[in-house]
Amino acid sequence: MTGMNGVFPMAHRLADHLVDLDNPNPFPGLLALERKTGRRVQLRLGGNESLDAPLTSLRQLYGDAFCHLARLYGDPSGERLRERLAQCGGFDPNELCIDSGADAVIALCVRALCSPGDTAVTSAGTYPTFGYFARASGCHLIEVPYEDHDGILSVSPDTLLATARRARAKVIYLANPDNPTGSWLPLERIEALAAQLPDDCTLLLDEAYLEFCPALAAGSERSIPGCIRIRSLSKAHALAGLRIGYALAEKNLLDGLAKARIHYSVGGLAQHAAQLALADADHAEAIRTHNALLRETLSERLRAAGYRVLPSGTNFVSLLLPTEEDARQLQEQLLASQVAVHRPQHPSLNNLIRVTLCEAALQEWLLDIFLRARR
Repeated sequence: MTGMNGVFPMAHRLADHLVDLDNPNPFPGLLALERKTGRRVQLRLGGNESLDAPLTSLRQLYGDAFCHLARLYGDPSGERLRERLAQCGGFDPNELCIDSGADAVIALCVRALCSPGDTAVTSAGTYPTFGYFARASGCHLIEVPYEDHDGILSVSPDTLLATARRARAKVIYLANPDNPTGSWLPLERIEALAAQLPDDCTLLLDEAYLEFCPALAAGSERSIPGCIRIRSLSKAHALAGLRIGYALAEKNLLDGLAKARIHYSVGGLAQHAAQLALADADHAEAIRTHNALLRETLSERLRAAGYRVLPSGTNFVSLLLPTEEDARQLQEQLLASQVAVHRPQHPSLNNLIRVTLCEAALQEWLLDIFLRARR
């Protein structure tokens, strides 16, 4: 794969302070040792783990297997988890990199791709964690507005591209489906955006909600040149507490991430539990099916109550209220009844209320609060 100028883009797409860094990971892990030496390890005495700790209270609650995994370091490369992810998603395991949740993958990408003073581009009001990490890394953040048409708030890839070119940005962050608007772009528009980027700019494509959006299923298994696809087991697999995220990208980009990755970021207990959950083929499908039903039902009820409900390809429904004050009052009325919803603090979207989908969100007393707020 070559860039727009006909050169291999690996060196151009990585931050200058990482490109020529000769700094191998000091802890490649026992699986890497076994592969290198051709020998199986039966007794692990090199990791300074507390192998004889009783962990009595944990054993009583969770059992021996939990305690065994809890006292050991996990595999830094997450090889078995990557293999399981590859089996489930049709991926090439060599194009996967795991980290402790999608947020950690985003932070890793910023560390690997950006230096202080670099420019990053995103949408005004999108998932704020990217901006948080970008600013903390000394980046200049440029935000472009959403497009509002046909009842949809959507990201403009053309505006993102033009802005990135003009500002010579190192990264573009795009959530698809978007958080908090719930909108999505078809894969062909994403691929067109990535193909038109300058060689020194990388698309960070946050797909944490991808599995809730059937329109995006085709092509979800492949990497995109010039793009890091960021995924999570927190949403469609209901494993937010395990903190499992992963990047899907071409090897040249993953090599750059490896130079900045925290090697023990995902514990062995979390990796093992995630493998078990992924082995249950019906688990995620049941979640997605139930989510779709809840999304349709809640959207219809809230539209009937007079709300502007944004189309959603996620596990939440977002309402766009006339003013910031309307949204603030609704949020406060719900909180007075011990119900927490999300209202973005970004000035571009502070009139939006985001409601997570679940059975409890359809309780009549709760829907009545929404109804009374519109009178």
